[in-house]
Amino acid sequence: MVLTVKEMEVLCIFHAGSLSATKEALEGAATGSQPHPRVADIKTLLEKLSRMVDGDMACLAFEVVR
Repeated sequence: MVLTVKEMEVLCIFHAGSLSATKEALEGAATGSQPHPRVADIKTLLEKLSRMVDGDMACLAFEVVR
């Protein structure tokens, strides 16, 4: 799974210890009475996390662009 920098930032903010708890936190932020200002990034991250199945792994890698 490839995440954008903005999606990684949102993941760091809302990570809740497990995939299901993180998805729940993201859903609350996206659909609450006052949606989070980063709702677009939250929704794209939720779409990607929702496609994960048992055994999938997500890794973060930073590439230096010159």
